[in-house]
Amino acid sequence: MIRALSLLLAAVMLLPGVASVGTAPPDADIIAPYYIVVDAEDPSIVFYERDPDERCIPASTMKIMTCILTLELVQDLEETVEVTKQAAGMSERNSLMHVIAGETLTVRQLLYGLMLHSGNDAALLLANYIAVNVSDYCDLANAKAAELGMNDTHFLNASGAYRGGQYSTARDMAILTSYALKNDMFRTLIGTARYTIEANDVRKEPMELVNSNRLISDEPDSDCYSDICIGGKTGSTTVGGQCLVAVGQRDGAEVIAVLIGADDYTHRDANKRMPHVFQNAKLFMEYSLENDYALLSPDTLDYTYQKDVTVEGLAAPVAISAQFDEGVGLRLPRQKIDPLLADTSLLETETQVSADLSAAQAGDIVGTISCSYGGRTLFSGTLVADTSAVPAPTPSPTPLPSTPEPEPEPNSVFGIGNLSIGFLIFAGVSLALLGSLIVLTANYIRRTSGRRDR
Repeated sequence: MIRALSLLLAAVMLLPGVASVGTAPPDADIIAPYYIVVDAEDPSIVFYERDPDERCIPASTMKIMTCILTLELVQDLEETVEVTKQAAGMSERNSLMHVIAGETLTVRQLLYGLMLHSGNDAALLLANYIAVNVSDYCDLANAKAAELGMNDTHFLNASGAYRGGQYSTARDMAILTSYALKNDMFRTLIGTARYTIEANDVRKEPMELVNSNRLISDEPDSDCYSDICIGGKTGSTTVGGQCLVAVGQRDGAEVIAVLIGADDYTHRDANKRMPHVFQNAKLFMEYSLENDYALLSPDTLDYTYQKDVTVEGLAAPVAISAQFDEGVGLRLPRQKIDPLLADTSLLETETQVSADLSAAQAGDIVGTISCSYGGRTLFSGTLVADTSAVPAPTPSPTPLPSTPEPEPEPNSVFGIGNLSIGFLIFAGVSLALLGSLIVLTANYIRRTSGRRDR
């Protein structure tokens, strides 16, 4: 019986979709066959997934690699690139920025064309600019993928356009995006809803680029718009389906949702496509940030700080306490902060008193306070004096002790005043000797007189 139960349990654990993480939020209808939702700072923290290591076709989401390599290899984004006939002559079957042969564009402009319009023409120009040709670019991209631990990824071009033998996985694209988010310009690019390229000596009219990521470029009343999305990258191929990488942010926490291979061709206008994919990503971001993270704030941790500081020269210690702005705090994955939630004494507090407390008045800001956990600052505030400094009273001068006058000794019965006993003894002995001398002298005179009379 026990053996039968063990076999049954093992069989259940091997069923598809059973994993140590969730497959999706409750009642969610996720249409992509491959997806993963991870913490942006640490993509090893996975919240939801379905076949995240299945090799598939991520389409133009692979342009994230082209973007980050360009940002790392080009120091000045104002460097210029002349548009080649090859790039300008790409078939309309491609996703294009619509460059014009002979015009000169900056690397910055090409990057916006790459990430907003998902231009394959921009990808080709940038690959040739940073690596001479596409083949050398792919060597760079594959080396970078290996460095990042993207073990199931192989690049054959810079655009993500379908080619047999080019592949990646949902997990690898999450790892790549997490790495790219460390670059500030990458964040700026993916978070831009619209960008205008001005007319030049070849291009007679300005060109407005609209981000294909409807999570940020749609109107706020759209079902696809998300006020917590800070950017991402779309992709689409006939063979591989609809793809999306999206990044959501709330209270300092960031989550990456990668969806690959969805069948969501619902509109001929590319700017209206993929509504279900965008809505799925929106649900993932909002639900995960709300439920898989916990907000660490003075209120949620019931944290207060108060201290009495003793200052030399004051009559009493100065009481100081911490004050925090409303809404201050940081969200972190629950699995990272479970120990802190169980024991708030693990919170690390650093204070700095910057004012002279001997002159502090109640209500004065006298310093700063910072609270952190696991090396990350959770919230900071100010130290405020709760009581005013009260100087200690100045002591009155203490008079020197006076030497008391000696009290007179009582007179002796002979009327002798303040004579010492030693003196009296000396005087008595002297008088006795003098009396003896007088008697001896008188006797001597008497004997002498008697001899003469004879």
